[in-house]
Amino acid sequence: MGDRGGSEVTSPDFFVSYTGKDSAWAEWIAWTLNATGYRVVIQAWDFGPGSNFVDEMHRALSSTRMAVVLSTDYLASRFASAEWQAAWRNDPLGRGRKLVVFRVEDCDPPGLLGPIAAVDLFGVEQETARDRVVAAAHFPPGPPDAEPVFPGARPAVGPAVGAGVGVGVAPVFPPDLPVMGGVPARLAHFVGRDALLDQLHARLAAAGSVAVTAVAGMGGVGKTALVVEYIHRYAQLFDRVGWVPAEQPELIGGFLAGLAPVVGLSAEAEPAVVVAAWARLPRSLLVFDNADDPDAIRAIKGVRPSPGAGRLLVTSRRRGLTALGTTVTVPVLPRGEAMAMLAGRFPAMDPVVADRICALLGDLPLAVEQAAGYLDQTGTPPGEYADLLAGQLGDMLEEGEVTDRPGMTVAVLWELSLQRLRGECPAAVELLELWALCDPEKIPLGLFAEPARFDDGPLKDAAGNRARWAATTGALVGYSLARRDQDMVDVHRLVQAATRRAMSPTVRTARAGTLVRLLRGILPEDIMRNPEAWPVWRVYLPHVIAVLGHTGADDATIDGLSWLCDRTATYLQEHAQPAAALTLFHRALAIDEAVYGPDHPEVATDLNNLGLALWALGRAGEALPLLLRALAIAEAVYGSEHPSGQTIRYNLDQLD
Repeated sequence: MGDRGGSEVTSPDFFVSYTGKDSAWAEWIAWTLNATGYRVVIQAWDFGPGSNFVDEMHRALSSTRMAVVLSTDYLASRFASAEWQAAWRNDPLGRGRKLVVFRVEDCDPPGLLGPIAAVDLFGVEQETARDRVVAAAHFPPGPPDAEPVFPGARPAVGPAVGAGVGVGVAPVFPPDLPVMGGVPARLAHFVGRDALLDQLHARLAAAGSVAVTAVAGMGGVGKTALVVEYIHRYAQLFDRVGWVPAEQPELIGGFLAGLAPVVGLSAEAEPAVVVAAWARLPRSLLVFDNADDPDAIRAIKGVRPSPGAGRLLVTSRRRGLTALGTTVTVPVLPRGEAMAMLAGRFPAMDPVVADRICALLGDLPLAVEQAAGYLDQTGTPPGEYADLLAGQLGDMLEEGEVTDRPGMTVAVLWELSLQRLRGECPAAVELLELWALCDPEKIPLGLFAEPARFDDGPLKDAAGNRARWAATTGALVGYSLARRDQDMVDVHRLVQAATRRAMSPTVRTARAGTLVRLLRGILPEDIMRNPEAWPVWRVYLPHVIAVLGHTGADDATIDGLSWLCDRTATYLQEHAQPAAALTLFHRALAIDEAVYGPDHPEVATDLNNLGLALWALGRAGEALPLLLRALAIAEAVYGSEHPSGQTIRYNLDQLD
């Protein structure tokens, strides 16, 4: 402890960083460190009246190490953030343990502070807290003064569940909680998933050669939430749990350095050594979260130890993790559980409205949480919110904040995957943009089998090469942006909406034009009284309707678009759906009149088809002038004896 003025402190061991609310904790920690022989600088004692605050703070931040008194108030303080970030910059990998974090209340350090293993001082006796401060300050830790108790002599805690969970080591203090390094807080509104939790527990508990378990699924489906809930629900089975955010491979080493002291290693230890130490220790669990980048996955494979008493767990959007071990695949929520997420926040919500919201969001957990956040933050009536989703799904993907994941919305959820794909496989991004304009379910891969109908670009090149085409579709499936079943793929409606939203108008028009050409090339033209053509139309009809909903009339697609409108309307009329056909017949007529003029033979055909649809609806009075106009055009172009005019004349006779 320096003099009150602080001017004589030339090389302190610790600077204590805290906020005013936690001054009592700060002074107690400073006193404990000082009594142990460390030289400590603390504002309450060393920044005396008349001193230059800026100069004193500059000198204090030059301390060898910083003791952070972590609380909710500390995390909210801009000044405190500046202090610990200054120390972090001097030791970003944590190898010199420049930052020693003491939690004085239950709070979760965010961002770069998160991976640093914190020491909890709250909820324990003073002597225990003192010992923890001293132990945390001692660096390098070195061997203990006394021989450790032989682990095999201690009774297990909880049920024995195989080679690594519940075996052989006494629990850490307090007896019902493990040491958690960077593990996120338990979600306040977690619902359901009991079968998946049981499956995950069975995988981790299994004896034998399996040391790694992967939790896979699309972004936003709740992989991280499932693992966090598992850790807290089965906490009594572990002595230590480490959490490594693995989304950015270059940061994994730093996070592992922060977890090294938890298993008795120096922060200087190599990442492979740290992972191996975690895996060897009984009742240990080490989690790599969001290991989506291939480099991250390869790194985890590279440091995979021989099976030990501990367990490793990986969450990823990527498929193909069976080389790591067994895989638990996380699907979207069952509808009842998705509705329960809303009911837990809004008990008075009409179940019919809740069901509609969940259906529009595709039962994606993150999207449902985001919807709850929006409703809570804006006070919007749920029925009105459902209407907004139905009409402006893409725009609503950015609205609402998830309480447990600030800054995370569905709109940004898949952006990292798309960024990687743009670099690794641009053809896959183009293909996803095409799929985004189709119906979300059962998109036939056969639709994309003709390279000549693609615009020039990466996808056209890939479609002409069987191996590259397989790699292109496989990339989207591998990133969990699509699910393949034989020759069909499904794309979640929110992935589609996010992809459409990211497309420029020019790109969207181009992709729609490609789909119009592809559909025209594969759909039979002869539909009326031709049952052999109907099965193909039945398969493609949902995608035709979706494409027509996203396609405008432009020079590149105008001809194919008119054809697609007319043939789709004809199929619908042939299957006793004249009301649905009517809108498309009107659209085909408007397109052809704009392109060819009012007296073109194509216009005559459109007028005839529209008239027949009106007649089928019992609106003969509206049908008559259309058929008469069609007849006049046909006779003016072809003469009175041409088959086109005779067909229209026959239809007119049916109106009488």
